[in-house]
Amino acid sequence: MSADRPAHAGAYGVDQGRIMRTGIFNLVGAGVSALAGLALTVVVTRGFDASVAGVLFTLTSVFLILSAAALLGAETGVVYLLAQQRVRDETGRLRATVLVATAPVVVASLVLAGALWAAAPWFVGVTLPDAPAGTVAAVRVFAVFLPLSTLSGVHLAVGRGLGSTRPHVLVERVLRPGLQLLGVAAVLVAGWTSSAALALAWAAPYALAVVVAVLWSARLRRRAERAGGEPVAAPDRADWGRFWRYSTPRAGTGLAQLALQRLDVVLVAALRGPVDAALYTAATRFLVIGQLGGQALAQSVQHRFSGLLAQDQHDEANQLYRMTTTWLIMLTWPFYLTWAIFGGQLMSVFGEGYQAGGDAGVVGIVLSLTMLVATACGMVSTVQEMAGNTGVAFFQTMIALGVNVVLNIVLIPSYGIVGAALAWSAALLLKNLLPLFQLQRRHGLSPLSRGGLIAMAAAVGCYGVLPLLARLALGDHPLVGVGAVLLTTVLYAALIWRHRQALQLAGLRKLRRRPVAAPAQPASPPVETLVR
Repeated sequence: MSADRPAHAGAYGVDQGRIMRTGIFNLVGAGVSALAGLALTVVVTRGFDASVAGVLFTLTSVFLILSAAALLGAETGVVYLLAQQRVRDETGRLRATVLVATAPVVVASLVLAGALWAAAPWFVGVTLPDAPAGTVAAVRVFAVFLPLSTLSGVHLAVGRGLGSTRPHVLVERVLRPGLQLLGVAAVLVAGWTSSAALALAWAAPYALAVVVAVLWSARLRRRAERAGGEPVAAPDRADWGRFWRYSTPRAGTGLAQLALQRLDVVLVAALRGPVDAALYTAATRFLVIGQLGGQALAQSVQHRFSGLLAQDQHDEANQLYRMTTTWLIMLTWPFYLTWAIFGGQLMSVFGEGYQAGGDAGVVGIVLSLTMLVATACGMVSTVQEMAGNTGVAFFQTMIALGVNVVLNIVLIPSYGIVGAALAWSAALLLKNLLPLFQLQRRHGLSPLSRGGLIAMAAAVGCYGVLPLLARLALGDHPLVGVGAVLLTTVLYAALIWRHRQALQLAGLRKLRRRPVAAPAQPASPPVETLVR
């Protein structure tokens, strides 16, 4: 560590043990969330009529898009600025940053909630004309809970900005998805089959989530203020200007990113009906496992990128970028390759009628191969935003969104869910390759290393070549798929262990060690792709 760096700057460096501990904790939370989300989808598709399921999936997409709009980019701004304020010994301004972030978000969410409530009949008539009775009431249920979702998002970001992902994992990955699953199951058992009942079961957990998020973020902030020893300052004009200059472009980027993930479901519902929307949602559901794994890893290191780049430690930032990209490939490529080969068979878990010939299999192949390219770019959006390039990120994401919308409108009427998958694939490639080019050119950051190439080769060999050969030789019987995946998983684990040094898994030795306490002076903190 150079002499001109702050004494606590190492907390933002490439501490493999600490990053791996946090990453594994986040991955466990992501696994719980993925399983709960998958189970919820199975309960809805098997327990309710396809039209009711399609309405729920469509309205949850609208709800999440509006939540992203109401957040105004504040969640990323909170992580970015709180991390920098800690590394720059400005802990007295933490409270000001949180207040500056929260007030406009509350106003925006109330305005959008009121608009959604008033426009519910018109919206259902335009986008879901064939929807069952009770859909207007379901829209208004989502409107009621919209402000709670956005407020929860801001305060969970406070924890990540202060170096703790625990609030986000326990509230957003465990508590809320678990309660949603229990609520939907209870509605099914009670025999309430209306869209409004389903909507209430899905949205109500946000009420508890926001209470926990607000209380937890206040506790973390006060602890950081006490550790920093700086006098707490009220927000001033400089705080407002600094925060919203960074966050305003991110507002459009966040909305566009979520629209990339969710708008295709709404467009499928509008152009092909709620039944096709349910089928498309089910056909892309298994991709959530890989996506949540990448998101969990990104949230573990988001504040580290901000701290390193704030100190112009580009070499360490590049080292961290390459290491996390290697881990991302190692974690997610097995899921995407398995889905590409066995996706059509896996669709049977959602019930009768959800295989729809070969369409589901084609959707799985298209999107899985696309996600192989996207994850090879690493957490490129997170690094770009933590480097302060929110304006460029917004422009690039809007290009991808425009391509997505145009291709959806052109392809969905003729090709159905396969057309939607092709549109999403084109947009995802643009969304990842454009910022990758910009990061390499402006900051000299590159995601791939020898370890990344080894992880690619191991995943393709174990989860691509071998299962495909087994399927071609032995047929499509489910036991063939299960046996192939189990055997290749053992081989993959052996290859990973054999190459653990190149894959930068030295932190495994440190998982049982307790993290070293932060120095007494300034305390310091110990990032899509896409979730449907």
